[in-house]
Amino acid sequence: MSDYVLNTSNIKYKALYTWLIGKINDGSFGYKEKLPSEASLCEQFQISRQTVRNAMDRLCREGYVERVKGSGSFVKKPVRQREKTIGVIFLTISGYINANVLNGIENVLSSKGYSILLELSHNRVGNEARFLQKMLASNVSGLIIEGTKSSFPTPNDALFRQLAEQKIPYVFVHNGYTNVPAPAIVWDDRRVSYELTQRLINAGHKNIAGLFKFDEMQGVNRYLGYIDALMDNQMEIQEDYIGWYSDSNQPEERRRKTNYADAFAMDILGHCSALICYNDLIACHIIRHYIARGISIPDQVSVASFDNSDVTKLYNLQRIPSVTHPKEEMGRQAASLLMEYIENPSLNAAERKIITL
Repeated sequence: MSDYVLNTSNIKYKALYTWLIGKINDGSFGYKEKLPSEASLCEQFQISRQTVRNAMDRLCREGYVERVKGSGSFVKKPVRQREKTIGVIFLTISGYINANVLNGIENVLSSKGYSILLELSHNRVGNEARFLQKMLASNVSGLIIEGTKSSFPTPNDALFRQLAEQKIPYVFVHNGYTNVPAPAIVWDDRRVSYELTQRLINAGHKNIAGLFKFDEMQGVNRYLGYIDALMDNQMEIQEDYIGWYSDSNQPEERRRKTNYADAFAMDILGHCSALICYNDLIACHIIRHYIARGISIPDQVSVASFDNSDVTKLYNLQRIPSVTHPKEEMGRQAASLLMEYIENPSLNAAERKIITL
């Protein structure tokens, strides 16, 4: 049997297991109620009997289900009440933004008696899928999610539909997905990028480069705000001076990003008098790269960015032109909105509702 077939079978078994757990926990299959037969599950999910048996075996081992010879499989555990736990899935908390967002979330949830189950996707859709399955099985009351590779449609849309079917509300922070209708608390990235670019234009800059992340919705919107400002001021859009990168915790990918950023920063010298960076981290990296090569900041090139963080202090750099990110407020609003859906189940949590800060 090929690795592909083995992997596909494993994915289907986990999906069926997650579905059955969800149905037991939401009461669709009640205590001591008979579960669908192997044959009906095979037909419903287009899977093999062995895949069904693997899922049932795990449910039996974990004590959720018992088999009665000649009669079928029955729910063994009574339905659990929703845990007073909120799942939180972030890309990372190693930076200066999400730790503060999380603090805002915790302030609201702890006042309501809720705890947090935190997972980090590291911007990988496979990790996100695994954590969504875990949340479905963990009986959480709701989720707060930072989308993974959010500038693209998510391949995990079926898992988000399962959350909606099981009446588990979720709220996005920073971004969302085009193919998942859901509430989201976002920074008005396009507006603040427009304002930052306009500040540079007002300071007399005629050629302004931009360096953005391509796989996050925030990066795309910051690019759009930058373009809007250039167009409104009848300035030429020079695509050679617009750079794109992706982020990752993987060492090789980090090296590629920094090598690209370094090369891009040098390429624009002599052509552009200012550079807008996606965030303070990449801006500080580029400033240090310039300083190490004897390039004067801001005399030879001005560097501006987003977030207005204290990261410049770590590198003993002057504070750079930046825009303040509403970190804790974003967390507080996301948690407060989620609690509205939890406390008022009649509200439709599966609709697109974007709240900008």
